Amino acid sequence: CVVVLGLKMSFTAWTTVYHMVSSGGKGVRNQEDLLAGPCNPNPSPDQLKPYEPTEKQRRIMGHDLENNVPFFAVGLIYALLGGGDHSVLYAYTASKLVHHAVYWAGLRHEIRATVWTFTNGCFLYMSYLTWNKLHVVEI
Repeated sequence: CVVVLGLKMSFTAWTTVYHMVSSGGKGVRNQEDLLAGPCNPNPSPDQLKPYEPTEKQRRIMGHDLENNVPFFAVGLIYALLGGGDHSVLYAYTASKLVHHAVYWAGLRHEIRATVWTFTNGCFLYMSYLTWNKLHVVEI
C-alpha cells in the first residue's frame, strides 16, 4: 500500500513538472527558476504567476501529504503489531486512488468529499484497531 501511494505521489510531482515544461515554464515558484538555462531559455516574471494545471497538482500533493504521511506512520505500527485484517489498508489505498481520479477529473466537491470521508473512515478505523492493540500490549 505504501509503495502504491508513494508512486502515486511521485506521479503527481512529475505531472506538475510536465505542466510547467509543456507550458513554457508557467507556474514556477522560485525566483531562481527565472534564471535562463536549457529548461527555461526565455524566462519571464509572468512565469511566477499561478498556473492552474500546476496549482491543481500541488493541491493534490498537499492533500496527499496531509493524509498519506499519517497513514504511513499508523499503517506501519498497525502492520508491526498485527492490528488486524489487511483489508482496511487496501480499502484506504484504493479510495485514495479513486480520490485522486475524482480530483484530477475536476468533479464536484461533494463527490470528492464523499470519497475522502470513506478514506478517512478507513484511517480512523485502522487507528482505532492500532490503539486497541497498543492498549493490550504490556510494557
